[in-house]
Amino acid sequence: MTTLENQSCVIHKTLASRSIILAFFLLLTQLSLYASQSRKVLIIGIDGCRSDALQQANAPYIDSLANAGLYSYDSWHLGITISGPSWSTIMTGTWWNKHGVKGNSYASSNFNSYPYFTKRAKELKPTLRCVQISEWGPLNTEVYNDGMDLKIQTASGGDSTTAEALRQLNDSNLDCMFAYYEAVDRAGHATGFSPGNSNYISAIEYVDDQVGILMNKLKTRSNFAHEDWLILLVTDHGGTGLAHGGNSWSERHVWWIASGSAVESAQIIKGDPGTYNFLGTGIFNSLGVNKTLMKQSPVLADIAVTALHHLIYDTGINPESYSAWQLDGKSWLTNTIGVEDLANQEEIKFYPNPSKGEINIVIENRYGESVQVQVYDLSGRCVKNVECNKGSKQVKLDLSDLTEGTYLSKVSIGKASVTKKIILLR
Repeated sequence: MTTLENQSCVIHKTLASRSIILAFFLLLTQLSLYASQSRKVLIIGIDGCRSDALQQANAPYIDSLANAGLYSYDSWHLGITISGPSWSTIMTGTWWNKHGVKGNSYASSNFNSYPYFTKRAKELKPTLRCVQISEWGPLNTEVYNDGMDLKIQTASGGDSTTAEALRQLNDSNLDCMFAYYEAVDRAGHATGFSPGNSNYISAIEYVDDQVGILMNKLKTRSNFAHEDWLILLVTDHGGTGLAHGGNSWSERHVWWIASGSAVESAQIIKGDPGTYNFLGTGIFNSLGVNKTLMKQSPVLADIAVTALHHLIYDTGINPESYSAWQLDGKSWLTNTIGVEDLANQEEIKFYPNPSKGEINIVIENRYGESVQVQVYDLSGRCVKNVECNKGSKQVKLDLSDLTEGTYLSKVSIGKASVTKKIILLR
């Protein structure tokens, strides 16, 4: 081989090596954009909101989060249907026999042994910034060992809670926020916990407006496109007449919504597992609980476990099975018992993903059934709805009109569905 040929060979090898290295770094860049998404949690607590009343109310913002998320209008309260013990269960992932709260005085609380999920998250990630905003005083004054960096007391009504939440969302370092609204519970106590009470329904619709304001603000965060938010909406109990605290269906039958790329888009329907009756003597009576059904049904204790799992997901620890914490709830990031879904999610293939605008969806083994594709942003708003020909095997999804960021694509085939995260890069 001549010297010139040798030089030419070296040049070609060098160019080829550079091309491989460039492609490798481009791949790393794409992967880093995907991996750099920071998992964050927003919990919106709506006190005293009956499930049947929520479904009757005109609540478009809450409905949109449900439609794009994992939700249940048939969640269950297994403990004491008073705010103190209820929110303690929601935030610790344990029932009252562990966290110790049996009333609104928070007497005999045991948060040192069973703290808020935010404290558990900080055991593994000490730099997390967590904020609580509440217009109900005991949540701020009677709870300890909660891992909150800031607890903010707001005035009754809800507007000040929203205003403060908007300020906190301006903080790029915020990792977890709990915003509590009391308006629905106040309306229930004043005029009646009933879907037939217009004042009660109006209070739900007022809080829905606040949810819309928060969702719109969330999307304006400077790094929102690269953040992975889990949004949880939950109530603590229902009510009957002007009160709550008993074991009736209307007090125990509640709801919750989880929205974000970490959960499937589906409705959970399971039966009532019963209640740990509070007999007024401190006795934890579990005779009325179907423990098998309790492991499947959505219950209040699941909220903390799901939120905690999202925050610490990259540690490899699933809090529901982590024996050191002794939690009672389940994580719905991975557990979707009772959800009708495709038996084999590989029947749906998305490519390229990440994409710069056009995504091909290939459907295998489900021919002859109706196909619909919906795309949601992480606030739950449907931004694309495509009705396909019956029996479609491939769908071209044009998302070039959408901004860069993370979206959820729900593909419905017949009665089954699957939701996958897609990423748009510009």
